[in-house]
Amino acid sequence: MRWLALLAVLAACATEPAPTAALAAARAAVEQAGPAAQYAPKELAAAQTKLRTAQSALARGDNVQARRLAQEAEVDARLAWALAENERSRP
Repeated sequence: MRWLALLAVLAACATEPAPTAALAAARAAVEQAGPAAQYAPKELAAAQTKLRTAQSALARGDNVQARRLAQEAEVDARLAWALAENERSRP
């Protein structure tokens, strides 16, 4: 019975489409947040690292992890951008 469950999980992973849209969104968010390096370097670095790791996961065919990391990279980049905007708007 466990074998069937494992097979079902593996089959689901194998049919996960490549997360091209998620990677494109993450790339765009990281590019947009580029100027945030001055104000939110840790957050921007986290986004860049996750994007690179997502691209590596995609290259080895792990679409599930690639999608998750791309989404996290996008969120981190948007956080970096928001933090930078907040700092720039201070008097």
